[in-house]
Amino acid sequence: MKNPVIYYAAIALGVIALIVGILYTAGILGTHHARGYAGLGVGVVLIIIGIVGMVVAKPKAIAK
Repeated sequence: MKNPVIYYAAIALGVIALIVGILYTAGILGTHHARGYAGLGVGVVLIIIGIVGMVVAKPKAIAK
């Protein structure tokens, strides 16, 4: 896809998921044995997808 807004949104959601995962892991939002680690994992995956998508989907005019 050539629309970089999708990748910016993926990075933003990844950062939010990381924050929520950290808060669950620290016990601030509650205690659950899997939610904190799931939030951390989803956050990392979304950030990686956003960064890789931005690098791969460069506009052709800039890539030359």
